[in-house]
Amino acid sequence: MNYTQSFEEFSSSLGPMDLALYAGAGIILWVLFKDKLSPVQSILMDYFEKIKGVAKDKADTITIKVPDAVKSSPKNEQDLFFDLVVSWKQTRDLAVKSGCTKAVKVADEMFPYLSPTVCSEENNAE
Repeated sequence: MNYTQSFEEFSSSLGPMDLALYAGAGIILWVLFKDKLSPVQSILMDYFEKIKGVAKDKADTITIKVPDAVKSSPKNEQDLFFDLVVSWKQTRDLAVKSGCTKAVKVADEMFPYLSPTVCSEENNAE
């Protein structure tokens, strides 16, 4: 064994027997200390569960930011129709999230009446 060789020289001469010895030493250390590793494992598992929860919460919320130029522009009928559809979609999503099937059915029945042509036909009929 040459104690003066560099790490590059040592790692280039690393063979299968050396890897088997290191793996065996790792297994022996794991068997000896596996009871002491359970607190570390539980801490890591709790940490990963918390990260999963935060990631899931962020994935569930979708935010649509409307630019200020669009907010200050005058509303026309298409913008009004878009606002109605967005409102309907938010209501339906809340009903689905709450698990109320009747509310989902009512929201789905309401959608055909959000068309601008239906409302103008009803106004002309009156």
